[in-house]
Amino acid sequence: MLRASRRALASFCVCAVAMALAGASARAQTAEDFYKGKTITFIAGFGPGGGYDLYARVLARYIGNYIPGKPNVLVQNMEGAGSVRAANYVYVTAPKDGTTIAAVNQNMPMYQLLGGKAAQFDAGKLAWIGSMGGSNGLLYTWNTSKTKTIDDAKKYVVILGGTGTNSDSHIFPTLINKLLGTKFKVINGYSGGSKEVHLALERGEVEGRGGNAWASLKSSNKEWLDQKKLNFLVQIGLQREPELPDVPLLLDLVKSDTDKQIVTLVSLPTFLGYAHWVSPEVPADRLAVLRTAYTKTMQDPAFLAETKKLDMMLRPQTGEQLTAIVQRVANTPRDIIDKSAKALEWTE
Repeated sequence: MLRASRRALASFCVCAVAMALAGASARAQTAEDFYKGKTITFIAGFGPGGGYDLYARVLARYIGNYIPGKPNVLVQNMEGAGSVRAANYVYVTAPKDGTTIAAVNQNMPMYQLLGGKAAQFDAGKLAWIGSMGGSNGLLYTWNTSKTKTIDDAKKYVVILGGTGTNSDSHIFPTLINKLLGTKFKVINGYSGGSKEVHLALERGEVEGRGGNAWASLKSSNKEWLDQKKLNFLVQIGLQREPELPDVPLLLDLVKSDTDKQIVTLVSLPTFLGYAHWVSPEVPADRLAVLRTAYTKTMQDPAFLAETKKLDMMLRPQTGEQLTAIVQRVANTPRDIIDKSAKALEWTE
């Protein structure tokens, strides 16, 4: 009996020591220990050539310098449903260890909050790292189109290229049709994002596009701006872009309080812009490391020089600021959320 008790006690002590050592080892692993030799992957929700891809790739070239352990950093394109596929992957399937970062459509939080059925993520739980900057969405036509103003769009059917019902290219024209009586018709299915839609625009397959960000146009299609290839019909945001003082703001065009609340809700994602987040299951200390690295990258002289060379607009925001913005969207009155979803044709 005594021997059995001693054996049991010895076994208990061995287990206790082993557990203590394991716990100490886990606690002792630093961010440098974890990230050394690892690869961090940005999952871009659109194909190569667009703003989301460009911003992620430039960021990827520098952020690894500020992460302990100096991990490799790369970008993987994962197209589908206006970024829903990529957002679901990062939230549900990808490793939850701080090595997979979402670079997806700024509308993803709004899409989920408005009841988007394909969303497998919770907007209120996304762990935001930071944003390189947001800018207003724009609806424009090619210079040869007879539709040159928002009033013209009330007279003529205007064919626009789109990537999917969850993207700006569909959301903004659909909303404007409901609120202003315009006749935009969106042809979805351009899987390559901005690049494919813009090729269709140049070929004359479509007349324009709704929802592209001002920042994206400036960085990816500067020659169009220089050559005045586009007619800007309306901009979507909470205030006009300083460089576009004569392009009407949708918020100023709607009249009723309800319509203004709907437009405000739908405009909020323009503040998120080229933002990046990880799964909420990523350990808090690694999220903090990524946020710090993000902020330092925004101040890196070489990074700033490259973004300037590429005409990339930078309006950096911290992860904490983005969290507050998303919470603001989440606190929108239920009746306005329901009316917004109906206007976007996301409900029956």
